[in-house]
Amino acid sequence: MSSEADITPLILDLFEFLNALGDLKRASKRCESLKTSDGRTHKVEATFQDALGREAGLQKTEKGYTIITDCHGLTPEEQKKQSESVHEIIQRYAQKKVLKQLLAEGYVVAEEQKQQDGSIKMLVRKWNA
Repeated sequence: MSSEADITPLILDLFEFLNALGDLKRASKRCESLKTSDGRTHKVEATFQDALGREAGLQKTEKGYTIITDCHGLTPEEQKKQSESVHEIIQRYAQKKVLKQLLAEGYVVAEEQKQQDGSIKMLVRKWNA
């Protein structure tokens, strides 16, 4: 059986998100606030740097976490680079969460390929005895 799924993850696991940042060689730190260039201060649980070197943060919400980025004063090209950077982190987080769940359910990863469009295709198997 085969299926494909596009996943937009809800960030629920701060620890796993910080691990995803580490996998991508992005430094992160636990902190309580993030001040953006527009002068606003945001309550956050952790911060990390985006591809432009600006600090971004993870803010706790009722449903999980949301990412706060500092896009004030960026050109459209810089906004695109920042967005792609954040997407890469979210993609790695989602990949880690999906793999963790699949392994817990007895699946093994047979193949993993990065597609031309940047998506990740995984082939997993589960043998029933």
